[in-house]
Amino acid sequence: MSPVFLPEVLMSLHRFASSQATLRATLALLGVFLVATTRAEDVEAPAPDSNVATLDERVNALLQPLGDGLAVGVWVGPAQGSPWFAMEPDAARPSASAIKTAYLVALFMRFAEDLDATPPGLDEIFRDDHPAMAPYSADQRTEIRASLQRASVRTLGGVMMGAIDAPNHVYNAAASAATALLGGPEALTAAIHAIDPAFAGIVSRRYMLAPRDVTGDNEASAASLAAVLGRLASGTLPGVDAALLAAIREAIVTRESAFGLQGRHVLKGGSLNSDPITRVKSGWWEAPGLGPVVYVVMLAQPAPDPGARAEAAERLESAASSLSALLLQAMQADTNQARP
Repeated sequence: MSPVFLPEVLMSLHRFASSQATLRATLALLGVFLVATTRAEDVEAPAPDSNVATLDERVNALLQPLGDGLAVGVWVGPAQGSPWFAMEPDAARPSASAIKTAYLVALFMRFAEDLDATPPGLDEIFRDDHPAMAPYSADQRTEIRASLQRASVRTLGGVMMGAIDAPNHVYNAAASAATALLGGPEALTAAIHAIDPAFAGIVSRRYMLAPRDVTGDNEASAASLAAVLGRLASGTLPGVDAALLAAIREAIVTRESAFGLQGRHVLKGGSLNSDPITRVKSGWWEAPGLGPVVYVVMLAQPAPDPGARAEAAERLESAASSLSALLLQAMQADTNQARP
């Protein structure tokens, strides 16, 4: 579970003895305490163990109590360029709802001519016999139809991203509707890959809440999700003009404070308690003096005995939020950033 750095970061963290005092002083201020739910990212940071001197040691110390079988993917860095800190950034990991940011981009690009119109074929997707509706009960399907049957593309995007509040089944059905509108999981994957080669690590294999072990799980690498977020943060998304970019950004949850850090935060998390238990934190922070800092933290772990599942899910949630807070706060230190 050793992290991967740019050469400049390795030099800053491990070879420049003159910077170690600054690094230790900075990291001594870092620590994390989860006060979050699936869609709530705010945490506080009490003082950590002062014996841990380097960022990679702090990260490994945080993850070590989770035990064997943990799959990790981390990418933290600028909106344009290589990461400042990464762990297994190219490995495919379960993406949960964090994959919806890529879905959003593909959906809005497909229907860019009129985001406020109801897309053709939406009513058919909400029929009881459509595979997108298979995971839901009869009562849930009735509520999904009442909420989304005549929805505009803009509304579908806002609901599936959590920017428009809705029950969990409506929230996920909106993403499944987007998947179906784009031709199903395989066609959606192709549409995402066609936008930018850097998105190649993103793969849709199932409708939201469908079984994860039948057609396969929805997956992404930390680097590929970071690429989507970076293009949105920097305004460099291929084929997207300023108006469409603004519409995409408006569909994503935005806060003025998160992880104990002031500044605009654009957020998309993901959570699954089935096997493997999955937690994803992703987004970008418009950090004062740094510009947008993009981050993706992906953790997945095989489920323990059913009686211990809830406790294991809570531990993984805490670890994902704590790791996100630790890394974002650490990126404020000059010693943790790549040199020009």
